[in-house]
Amino acid sequence: MRKDIFVKAFIFGAALLPLLFSCKSSEQVVEESKAVDSPKDAVVTYVNTSINKADGKLSTIMLFNSIREVTAIHPISRMRFQLEPGEYKYDMATSELKLVLPKDVPYKINELGFHIVGEAAYPGVFVLAGIDANRGEPGVFFEGKKSVEGVDYSYDKASAKITSLIPLDVDKDSFQICWATKNGEVTFSNDTQKYKEEYAKFYNDWSRSVHMRGR
Repeated sequence: MRKDIFVKAFIFGAALLPLLFSCKSSEQVVEESKAVDSPKDAVVTYVNTSINKADGKLSTIMLFNSIREVTAIHPISRMRFQLEPGEYKYDMATSELKLVLPKDVPYKINELGFHIVGEAAYPGVFVLAGIDANRGEPGVFFEGKKSVEGVDYSYDKASAKITSLIPLDVDKDSFQICWATKNGEVTFSNDTQKYKEEYAKFYNDWSRSVHMRGR
């Protein structure tokens, strides 16, 4: 089943792209749209992402088993530049996407967003880009419920990697993952509308604990 997942980045409170899911002091926000393909089709996930402001790296956050297409997009002019396979390299251990822009692209990497097409890992795996471990544990919520570490997911602090221990399909299942960076808080989510109130409460409780720890 196929979905669009959008990553929004903010610098000093100014949004580079339209905001879909409001989150105070957010560095990045991720939201979802409706599925358009049959569940029998191969899973192909689209991600619009941009440079992680915490560490300067381009990360998909959600782990891909393979990437089929990478397109650079300028958020103001909306110019699009299709990258060739030899112009990017994906690190499955960290979800980092390293790339070299073609010479005809008149922008720097940190001025662009990137549209990525690929096959997501199943069950879902996430690398919490730029996480500040000193500000507490990430918040992990699946299908409108608070998830339990060791039962619903595993969390490796050294690699900042969350691995689902349940059959979580990132293209059709509902989840919300939150973590703190030095530049703000990040929310990565999919299909949250059906549990809108639950996720809002989870986020507020988690964010409050993060701010208290940061004092």
